[in-house]
Amino acid sequence: MSNPIPPEYFKAGSIASRVRESIRKSVTSDARIIDICEEVESMIGDLGGKPAFPCNVCINDIAAHYTAEPADKGRLHDNDIVKIDIGVQVEGYVADTATTVSFDPRFVDLLDATEVTLNEALSAAKEGVRLGEIGRIVSDCSKRRGFRPIVNLSGHSLDRYKIHAGKSIPNSWVPGSVQFTHGEVYAIEPFLTLPDGAGLVREGSKTTIFSMITRKRTGDKDLDRLCDTIWSRYRTLPFAIRWLNDVLEPVDTRSLISKLIKRKIIRGYAVLVEEKGKPVAQFEHTVVLAEDGTKIITK
Repeated sequence: MSNPIPPEYFKAGSIASRVRESIRKSVTSDARIIDICEEVESMIGDLGGKPAFPCNVCINDIAAHYTAEPADKGRLHDNDIVKIDIGVQVEGYVADTATTVSFDPRFVDLLDATEVTLNEALSAAKEGVRLGEIGRIVSDCSKRRGFRPIVNLSGHSLDRYKIHAGKSIPNSWVPGSVQFTHGEVYAIEPFLTLPDGAGLVREGSKTTIFSMITRKRTGDKDLDRLCDTIWSRYRTLPFAIRWLNDVLEPVDTRSLISKLIKRKIIRGYAVLVEEKGKPVAQFEHTVVLAEDGTKIITK
């Protein structure tokens, strides 16, 4: 039976691709992190989409989950390796893509290896193929090129208003996994580090990205007002504190979010850091399993 892919996925993918390539070409070694995030998010809006999550700008050993905080002072430097992870949603349908840039020639081989690994994984993403097979390809390809995959990060299935929709695409061999399914959408994203890295990430001390787990009343008017705002704007998609600057001062937002986390209404996504402090590269595309084959919608 036909299971057509909603056209909004393709629109989201086209926007994500255009934004990724624009920022990849324009980012400079002295750019401010907050300027990169705001430029990406503004471009998404100008092209007719909305951010599916705050733009991630993850530097060196930070692998994932860092976005600019309000009044963020951080900047890029000449010796940095920088992951820029971009999500676009159109009516809740999400496309997810990432690129890595570096101003240091020491990392050229790492970037090349990660992008080649992604392309090999994409070529195998077909209906009936087990997701663990992608992990085997990522592991084998990265090691052939002299690098290590980050084995506790993974790609994921996507669904409406859901960035992680229940299926994981590993970056190492996993036997007995489920198969790619017609009509579904997946983000494939290998992360590679140096051969002397741990090949693992741990949670760092900062949390800059949040999402709503459930919508329920607390009886506290300030908490309920913030929950109503978050739900109306983002539903269960991730958001950043700076996105709420128009309704609250950042210090007040963080205080209320801390209370909502304790009540298990909101969750935080801790910054993820390579365990041995080694640099990490990431490339990512979103694919849809359409009737006429696998389509990379973020090319």
